[in-house]
Amino acid sequence: MRLALLKTLADTYDVHAEQAGVIRNAQPVLLPLSHSTFNAQIEVTMDGEGNFIGAKKLDKGSDVVTIIPVTEDSAARSSGITPHPLCDKLCYVAGDYALYTGEKEEKYYKAYMEMLRDWAESEDTHPVVQSVYRYLQKKTLIHDLVGAHVLELNENGRLTDESKIQGSGQTGANVRFIVYGQDMPCVWKNKELYEVYDRYYKKKLDNWQLCYVSGEMAICSEKHPSKIRNSGDKAKLISGNDESGFTYRGRFVTKEQAVSVGYVTSQKAHNALKWLIQKQGYTRDGSAIVCWMTNRDIPIPDMMKDSIHAYEEIDDFDFDVFDDVPSNTTSRADTGKYFAEQFNHAVSGYAAKIKADDNIAVLALDAATTGRLSIAYYDEMGGKQYMDALLNWQEHCKWQRYISIEKADGEKKRIWCECCPAPRDMALAAFGTQKKNWLDADAKLLRNVTNRLLPCITGKRTKIPQDLIRAAARRASMPQTMDDFVWYNDVLCVVCAMIRYNYEKGGGTMDDFLKDNVNDRSVLFGRLLAVYDYMEQRAMFGFDEDGNKKERRATNAKRYWNAYSSRPAKTCKTIKQNLISYEKKLSDFELKKFEEWTQEIMTNLAGNGFDNKPLSEMYLPAYYMQTEYMKQAFHKKEQ
Repeated sequence: MRLALLKTLADTYDVHAEQAGVIRNAQPVLLPLSHSTFNAQIEVTMDGEGNFIGAKKLDKGSDVVTIIPVTEDSAARSSGITPHPLCDKLCYVAGDYALYTGEKEEKYYKAYMEMLRDWAESEDTHPVVQSVYRYLQKKTLIHDLVGAHVLELNENGRLTDESKIQGSGQTGANVRFIVYGQDMPCVWKNKELYEVYDRYYKKKLDNWQLCYVSGEMAICSEKHPSKIRNSGDKAKLISGNDESGFTYRGRFVTKEQAVSVGYVTSQKAHNALKWLIQKQGYTRDGSAIVCWMTNRDIPIPDMMKDSIHAYEEIDDFDFDVFDDVPSNTTSRADTGKYFAEQFNHAVSGYAAKIKADDNIAVLALDAATTGRLSIAYYDEMGGKQYMDALLNWQEHCKWQRYISIEKADGEKKRIWCECCPAPRDMALAAFGTQKKNWLDADAKLLRNVTNRLLPCITGKRTKIPQDLIRAAARRASMPQTMDDFVWYNDVLCVVCAMIRYNYEKGGGTMDDFLKDNVNDRSVLFGRLLAVYDYMEQRAMFGFDEDGNKKERRATNAKRYWNAYSSRPAKTCKTIKQNLISYEKKLSDFELKKFEEWTQEIMTNLAGNGFDNKPLSEMYLPAYYMQTEYMKQAFHKKEQ
């Protein structure tokens, strides 16, 4: 699996190779081969002869991300003396660092200058490299930076970390260079320099072996890049440095027998993966999930978002439908229906752009240990196959709920519509607890649940795991542990969407759910709970002097909900007894309708288990749909 992934990523790099090293505003950068990035704190400017012109501090949050040439050792360095070839920390590039800090020797500077001199004197040199080398030979960098008021010395004339740059000590600042006299003076943006260094460095490598990815003899890499999920990520996809722990012994004598990957293939694959994760990946709760088209550059729906927001990053996708509501929509149900029709039309237009020969890959990464990444999920499929699976998921795993969208003018708006919840929403519905006005849960738990849902989205698993639905149903059975809106919108509606997916995958349809389950005791008890709950709501409903709705306390149905789901027959009698006083506050029409619904349900329950066996999760969509049915009935009467 891992080798197939590397091959796909390397091919993806080739598709987008012309974008390598291209910096556009704050967009993620596809790194050139043999290059990495760091955040620069100091920028030094010189002329083509290596004469100092000026320098400045770089503010945090500005254009500080800097593409730098690296070696295998320097890209993976954590300790020791392993300099980068051009841009590096102050202790490497400043020949007078020891003079201003009191260190005994210039060991970092000597190692750096030896490497820079070798590049400057090679046949693959570049005028920029020669200019930087000539300037740094003078050993006046810190002196010049102090004179330019970039660095500050203490009262003893020493360079210390009392002064900060971007919140970090100035002695550890990263330095980058600008060399005037070139078409591109900024060394970190010079594409010609990228190519020159890559050519120079490859000549330094001579570890020829069989590349397991390409199947050809190639210069192979022993140390593979890190920083895959983010700039501080030390975990690697391929790691074989544990010779004392015998991680590969027993099967292989050397680590090269376990796996050997070409340097170029490794660079392409890792650089493509970093770029994809930064550009369109889902990075949350310690997980990294990314879905991309491998054969051409076209945005695809984000399956880690709800079905509305999944299309936000797609160019020319029409979101204007959510800006205005037609005047003929008289209810929440009418509005939701209008949104659904218009949005489905836009989705159909996008799906038509996917070609039969398109290929899409889905990857989920997890941290197996601090230093190693595990592949939690990986799959490849045709473009049409992916869209069919995604649309099937979004069509059958959906429910009415409120979501927030951002309009064209930047204003945020809450709309009522039918949509498929995001996988993380499902994980929170199953295991979340309320923090302020949202749900939260353990990151590892959320990560594991979202990974388990990926095969459901891609069509590799028929149904949502039943244990997840049962866990979400238990959370929905405790409404008093959450605010009404959080419980209703983020738990009840989400678990109903999950139940719908499995129900419709089993051959049923939610449009006829109540009719088709008139003999299911859990459905009947769910409907009865809805009648009791809505009856009390109607009785409690009122307006204050300003015409605003009065704040309503929890109904008896909400207070006894958890007990009702465990012992329905016994709890039903308690709730019914507590509602007697509320019946007097209802109009004759309301009382008549509630009695009709109660009688119908009780008649069916009489022969189908009016007992205290715990209810299945099917009582939840029954509660929701009976409530909506009753609201519509009263709405029509009031109209």
